[in-house]
Amino acid sequence: MGKIGYVTWGNAAQVRSFQDFAHLLDDMLYLRELDRHDLGAYAAIIIPDVMDCVELRAHARQLNDYVRNGGFLIVFSIRDIENIIDVVDLKWQPVNARDWLWWTRPNPYLEVRQPEPRHPICDAISLADMSWHWMGALEKHPDAEHILTLDDDSLSLFMDFRNLQGGGRLMVTTLDPHGHNGERFMPATTRFLEAFYPWLNRELGIDRERKTLNLTYLRALDSTWDWEPPGLAETFEATGITLRYHGLYDLDETVLRESDFIYIPNNTDEIFLRSRAADFLAFLERGGHLILSSQPAIAWLPFMSTFRTVAPRPFTNLKVRVRQDPLGFFSNVSDEFDGWQGIFGQYARGWTDMPEGAIWLTDIGPADDPKPADWLWKYPTSDDKGGYLVMHNGDSIVRYPDHGQHGPCLLRDICNGIVAARGTTPKPERPSYPNLSWVMCDCHRPQRFTAAAR
Repeated sequence: MGKIGYVTWGNAAQVRSFQDFAHLLDDMLYLRELDRHDLGAYAAIIIPDVMDCVELRAHARQLNDYVRNGGFLIVFSIRDIENIIDVVDLKWQPVNARDWLWWTRPNPYLEVRQPEPRHPICDAISLADMSWHWMGALEKHPDAEHILTLDDDSLSLFMDFRNLQGGGRLMVTTLDPHGHNGERFMPATTRFLEAFYPWLNRELGIDRERKTLNLTYLRALDSTWDWEPPGLAETFEATGITLRYHGLYDLDETVLRESDFIYIPNNTDEIFLRSRAADFLAFLERGGHLILSSQPAIAWLPFMSTFRTVAPRPFTNLKVRVRQDPLGFFSNVSDEFDGWQGIFGQYARGWTDMPEGAIWLTDIGPADDPKPADWLWKYPTSDDKGGYLVMHNGDSIVRYPDHGQHGPCLLRDICNGIVAARGTTPKPERPSYPNLSWVMCDCHRPQRFTAAAR
């Protein structure tokens, strides 16, 4: 499968936009280290707007060589672009929107159009979602397909050069969606990117939907319930998730690489787990998901704490209550799921501290002092591609519920919930404005403030 590289100089808006669409991108490439990367390994390279153009110019030869060697380079609004890109002759003109506040007028109009015949990308991105403003314009080029132009057809704002010498391709635009999306205003820019990145993946023939996923159950204790739990395999039938058992002490890089989920049951060797902590962290960092049934005596991962119990009297302290369930883990369990054969305390008897940013899933302990029996955490990485960690502070997840039509379904439902969440990111909130279907801000013109205004 082809890969898409996204270049950033570290600007927060650029990084945040990458995080928003990380499920449709592959690698975030730091501009100051670009020469360490083989750009030829990528089917497309994105140069987003809000870029450090001085540093970008230092890598101009590498970027132009990438196109000359058959690469697909996509450049958003970049100052001095005509002196950075030389695979085609670009000429920039300092022409901007006539009225930066056009959208506030009684009959709002922005002087742009999608010329005929329309470029195929226009089937994915409407004219409205290409309309906010632009940062200069480009003289029309005879070898380009023009995606967006001024309404008088005099200058171009978005061009596509196909089949350049060496088989390369260049898209260049003076639109600046990444900065505005990353700064969380101008909803049209967000909608532009929401359509652009799926289009790009389709254009490159990249299918990011995995047909099957692998769950590795790490065997440690040779017992009926821990070695191969009865009924567990049946719950994964027709889910698209393949369950396989593997010995804990035989854990190697191949198993880690081929696993999408790893489940570690409660009865396990924490001293051995501590010795492999770096491997589990690398697994999480590259997007693997770790599901733990654990009452740890050893904090074998750096963000983990040791297990503490709640007072067992009154018995209601041991009643597990679902606090929040954003991924639907507990959708198939009843209120009695924690009372295995009528015995409170089998599902959980205590808690561990949560790392910053974790989601508190279930309560245990007294109502006026609850503790987290289960929590969910997304491993933090700069590119937002870290995997999920589910921490269940108690007995085996596999045994709950132990009866009813869903049987031992909880592990399956945790995996299904994570699968449903993969490839989705929270969208920036779009404020509601009366009488306007979409809203821009005049952010580029210099503002003068008096002391009183400050």
